[in-house]
Formats: sequence, structure tokens, C-alpha cells
Amino acid sequence: MPELPSSNPKQFVQGAPVLHVSDVVATAAFYRDVLGFMWDFGDQSYAVVWRDNSAIHFVRDDASPKGVHLFQWVKDVDAYYREIVDRGADVAKEPTDQPYGIREFGLSDVNGVGIVFGQDIEHR
Repeated sequence: MPELPSSNPKQFVQGAPVLHVSDVVATAAFYRDVLGFMWDFGDQSYAVVWRDNSAIHFVRDDASPKGVHLFQWVKDVDAYYREIVDRGADVAKEPTDQPYGIREFGLSDVNGVGIVFGQDIEHR
């Protein structure tokens, strides 16, 4: 049996999902205009958006994403909820304390990808 990897929390710095989307520009604009991400790289075939320590990549693909959803940890889920509602976000699920110890809310992006934003309840 192989040795388990180190649990050193500094081993990984950041992950960045790559979502296959039909319209890269519209998707990046949604993440910028509604979710408050920065969009500093991209064209019609590939784009990257980021906010704080989180980055998301988009690549053009005519097939819509299937079986994909995102979970993003945030420091203050209620403050972020208010921020994006003020930007016009159509939130599917308002902030709610879950029995598994996370306060979270969710919405879908312009491609139908579900995104949940949450924080540990004990850190509120």
C-alpha cells in the first residue's frame, strides 16, 4: 500500500476548476458583474476570473456542463449574499444553517452550473 500524502496544509496553495461553457465571454461577464470576480484574461475561447484566493477558468465547448457544481468557502456568507443580491443575482437558496455545520446559499450561473457559497457555522 502506498504511503499517504502529507497533510501539511501548505502543500497546496490553490485549486482552480476549469468549466466547459458554450459562451466564455457571457460566462466571465456574469462572474464579474454579478458575483464580483475580476476578469483580467480571456477571449472567446478561454478566460480566467478570480476573487481573493479563488480562480475559475472557462473554456469554450458546445456541450453544456453536466454533473458539475461548485462550492466556494467565503469569510462572511451573509455579507457576500447581500453583495451579490445588490448586484442582481437570482439566488436559488438563501443563507441557511445546515445540519452538517455550514451556513450556505446557492445559485446557478448562466450555464446552469450550481454554485454554493458557505462558511463554517462556528466561524460566524
